[in-house]
Amino acid sequence: MKNSNHGFKEISISYLLRNAYRLKNGESPIVVKIQYQGERKEINTGLSAKALDWDAKEGCVSANNKKAMAINKDLARIQNDIDERFIEMRRTIGDFSLGELIERLKGKSNAPQTIVEYLKIKIDDYQSRIGIDLAQTTFYKYRRTATYFQDFLFDKLGQKNLAVTRINKLLLEDFFKYLRKEKKNSHNSSSALMNCLNSILDDAEKAGIIRFNPFKEILLTRKPVNREYLTSDEILAMQKLDNLIPSLDRNRDLFLLACFTGLAYSDIKALHALNIIVEPDGSKHIERYRTKSMVMSYIPLLNAAENILLKYSPTKDCRDFQWKVPCNQKLNKSLKEIAKLAGIHRNLFMHLGRHTFATTVTLSQGISIESVSKMLGHTTLKHTQVYAKIVNSKVKGEMEKLKGSFL
Repeated sequence: MKNSNHGFKEISISYLLRNAYRLKNGESPIVVKIQYQGERKEINTGLSAKALDWDAKEGCVSANNKKAMAINKDLARIQNDIDERFIEMRRTIGDFSLGELIERLKGKSNAPQTIVEYLKIKIDDYQSRIGIDLAQTTFYKYRRTATYFQDFLFDKLGQKNLAVTRINKLLLEDFFKYLRKEKKNSHNSSSALMNCLNSILDDAEKAGIIRFNPFKEILLTRKPVNREYLTSDEILAMQKLDNLIPSLDRNRDLFLLACFTGLAYSDIKALHALNIIVEPDGSKHIERYRTKSMVMSYIPLLNAAENILLKYSPTKDCRDFQWKVPCNQKLNKSLKEIAKLAGIHRNLFMHLGRHTFATTVTLSQGISIESVSKMLGHTTLKHTQVYAKIVNSKVKGEMEKLKGSFL
């Protein structure tokens, strides 16, 4: 499907296949790229296709079947809708921005005046970006923030809505207290939710809906967290467990895979054969964008991790692994039972496997913090430094035993 171009400084429309993102059906999302007056925006079309079937030059599905024809027909319809709305706005408005055109395409012609209306618009926008530049877990956090804020308005102010311009520092401080006391969130969880609202109000300021984001007058802090992890002996105890029922055996292996790769639950659930790259020398590594941050992770595959994948592969190729990953809640519940069987006296949960990889498996073995950060897919080194502090405190604690040994 060729680009739509209406002349000098006019609109350009093209379609792209987001190969870096893989949906559950094995296809990648199709986005429409709109360029106008030096600006560019991409919108999820809600359509998807396989990479092998996509004609990047023409911007359409090349496969010769009914499904491909239906997708291309929808793409043509979307392009026609954009063309028609563009021509209409040029005729009735004259000069406008790409952002205004996008708003019109979404059926929004006027800027929202109330916070509930604006939150709904933002949550709908975030939902449309899932799998493109936003992780589903991040969307859930934004949605929970919006729900909590509406609850706060009703419970504390006795109002169902509020003008966006009436949100101030005092109101935000009261909302933080509400998250802590009424919604029973921890300090750090409350700060994370407040950051979501901060991001939303930042967009409102940029769009001219509010003149000033009151979050600029607030300091959001995070309290240090004691991140637990398994020791080498505890990992070995998990590995040696036998005679487990199939579901517990699989769940134990999923947790150990997190220990040996640093992958979070959502990344293990989305792991695909295409993410495992075989080098010319036969070595293997995992390469994929993290579901949460969309940052590329590069993880050389340890033998222990490869053996786990081979256990679930019907062939001698670990990339052919097949398993059903249960929901995180069920998985974490079963890990408590597995911990008892292994004689591990700590609360096991999937993310503890990621902590274990960062501390016991890598940093404690002399792997550089820069390499660990790359494997974990962290956006900044400061996120990885949390684990480095844990390792340093462990070294200090062990050296304390030697203080009186030498005179």
